Amino acid sequence: MILVVSHQQDKHAAAVLAALARSGTAAALLDLAEFPRRGLVTLSQEGRQRQTLLTGADGRPIRAEELSAVWWRRPRPYEVDPGLSPEHAAHASAQTHEALSGALASLDVRWMNEPWADARACHKPFQLSVARAVGLRVPDTLVSNDPAEARRFLAARAGQPVALKLLATTRETWQPTRCVEPRDLESLDRLRLAPVILQEYVPGVDLRVTAVGGRLFAAAIDARRTDSPGDFRMAFEEAEVRPVPLPARLAARLRALLRRLGLAYAAIDLRLPARGEPFFLEANPSGQWLFLEPRTGLPITDAVAGFLAGGAAALRPARRTAGSSRSSAARSSPPPRRPPAARTGTPPARRAATRR
Repeated sequence: MILVVSHQQDKHAAAVLAALARSGTAAALLDLAEFPRRGLVTLSQEGRQRQTLLTGADGRPIRAEELSAVWWRRPRPYEVDPGLSPEHAAHASAQTHEALSGALASLDVRWMNEPWADARACHKPFQLSVARAVGLRVPDTLVSNDPAEARRFLAARAGQPVALKLLATTRETWQPTRCVEPRDLESLDRLRLAPVILQEYVPGVDLRVTAVGGRLFAAAIDARRTDSPGDFRMAFEEAEVRPVPLPARLAARLRALLRRLGLAYAAIDLRLPARGEPFFLEANPSGQWLFLEPRTGLPITDAVAGFLAGGAAALRPARRTAGSSRSSAARSSPPPRRPPAARTGTPPARRAATRR
């Protein structure tokens, strides 16, 4: 049995569940938002008997001892009884977190990705330091809430574009990557309110590498002739997109990055300049891929399902039509102009014993 920790509105989870169903592999969807208000969790250790039972809102039980793999895919936050006071609601959420975290952290399964590694790998400054350590080229970057440091960084690159990025976003705060503008220089003192990322802007072609259990699926996305050359998400339909092979040295460094981050899955963004090696920008442990399949034919959905199934399942491709990819999810829309659901699921506490 394969467990997908996500929710009904996640198209990527639905696509992988469909691929697993085609192969005859048993799988179940678990939405953490069902707990504790609608879902049930039971952890029993009596004598020599041990049992972990999770029951979602649909009433179907999931026995942890029967699980072989878990996909931690953008879980939603717990939902407590709305009639509770704020104090009691916080208590109920904390108790639920401890119970479910204990259940998940004790599983001896194939993970994509381990929640604790997933949470750590989301931190952009950490990603950049690891990328540099494994030999990837990293743009000059400053993360700070010190206006003086920001002015120094910008002055050292006078006349050159500098990208402005957020460290974390929600649906309400999301904005595309853009370059620093004159109006930003007038309000640098506002950095004291919260840090941001200032980064050397690298013009060129985007390289999106989707990593699935060591397999790397690469697509070049050329948005240079669109209205959004700095962020292809805003102009994906107008961009030129094609699958590309990866140089062996780059592939080896990306795999080393994944090992250091502890990730089985990641969507990695790089930028290919006119000359020299590509620059590493970031890695998203739950990044999207469905938007790539129709225009590249890359079988990423089947690769994810195959990894979760341990490679034993003979995943059957969906019926192909002219211009379609192998996956039934290939007809998905391009990446959203607003971000997907916020990563608000809280990962379980990490176990003392490592099992990567």
